[in-house]
Amino acid sequence: MNDREHQDEENLARLIRAGFNETARPDATMHQQTLRRLQEICRTEYGSQPQEQSVSAKAPKADSVSRRVRHERNEYERNTYQERTTIMSKLFTRWGFGLSAAAAAAAILVIAMLASPHAQAAAAEVMAKGAKALAKLTSVHLRGRLRTEPQDNFSMISAASDFQTIELWKQFEPELKWRAEKPARVAVMDGNSTLLYIKSGNLALKVPHPAPSAFDTGWLHLFANLSAAITNELNNALAKGWSMSLNRQTGADGLTKAVVTIQTKAGLPFNDYLKDTSFDRSDTRRVYQFDDQTGLLEAVHIYLEASTGETLMFKLDQIEYNEPIDPSVFQLELPTNVIWWQDEMPMLPDNQKYAAMTPEQAAQAYFDAFARKDWAEAEKFRRSAVDEGTKQEVGGLQVISIGQSFHSADQNYPGLFVPYEIKLANGEVLKHHIALKKDAKTGRWWVDGGGF
Repeated sequence: MNDREHQDEENLARLIRAGFNETARPDATMHQQTLRRLQEICRTEYGSQPQEQSVSAKAPKADSVSRRVRHERNEYERNTYQERTTIMSKLFTRWGFGLSAAAAAAAILVIAMLASPHAQAAAAEVMAKGAKALAKLTSVHLRGRLRTEPQDNFSMISAASDFQTIELWKQFEPELKWRAEKPARVAVMDGNSTLLYIKSGNLALKVPHPAPSAFDTGWLHLFANLSAAITNELNNALAKGWSMSLNRQTGADGLTKAVVTIQTKAGLPFNDYLKDTSFDRSDTRRVYQFDDQTGLLEAVHIYLEASTGETLMFKLDQIEYNEPIDPSVFQLELPTNVIWWQDEMPMLPDNQKYAAMTPEQAAQAYFDAFARKDWAEAEKFRRSAVDEGTKQEVGGLQVISIGQSFHSADQNYPGLFVPYEIKLANGEVLKHHIALKKDAKTGRWWVDGGGF
């Protein structure tokens, strides 16, 4: 089984698990039987078909599969099943996308279980048309504005921050290359390796192979890859109860625009520490604007939704398609004194002393090292050397208090947070949280953020 087939089977299994009503959810044995039957149907109907063949060429067999999948679901749920218009069959047939066997079955189940199939279908069809329009691009350049801090991760957002420029250059042919940049952070994939440079800390990290996206730029790449965006948004619509809607309006250029609005829910408590720090941890209203004739994406606006109202967090209004990109864009010259990120933390002679520390003790020891200007000690809790700017800014600090560590409800983040209050040498008092992760090899805590 190749990677694509494995992924399709995993997606199919996940969709089946998520899709049954709570009151009619089958037991594990019934689920496994259903999964095997659905996979057998897919192999029988699609096994000899090439993956690239369009759905329109497979229409007769797709109808057969649709009926048999519905039959299997009826048998195990023992409920009546009303046939509905499916988004995926409609949009993929109309716009000529190919589907692998498991993905086709999953698509039928996805839309059969959506709450508002016709409304969802109209919005998803517009996005599919946009994906089709982007399918033959040679390059794209996105330029937008994001509420964030200049040096923060590409995915980090802050409603209290000013807008910063964020850009993505992406070349699809003849070789995939890309560059993402904000004022104090840049990432470049030149076709051979992938490099991150944080200007404010003179810090670099290199991955010795090309990556389609990296360093928290994935959300930005979605706007240049609407096929992935469709999958992402529809899966979330099912799993998290997101809604999609469509309306048409006349733009300033007098042309009709198709506007898709997606309401997202993060599922985090309103007071969670990581809530509203990235789009996938926020409740948002995402507005995609397409040219109704060409299907091309023209603009994206993302609003943060809170009890106090909406805040515009991201506005993408400059999109250039198939414009030549200067080769120098995909080159990045680093300073000779750049500080390199350590892939592995070294084992220390007295490593057990540090491995036995609690998160609170590790935070205290880290700040105490800065208070003494003991940079070698501070670097035992870091994956990089302390840069000169940081030494000048926080060296000689005074620790006021260290709080109790805690975890976020976001289980995707493996670290924890320790509140602290310090006083800098210039008299400024800082209250923040230091993010700590446990290194698997050494067992030591290391600083992942919030602690310079």
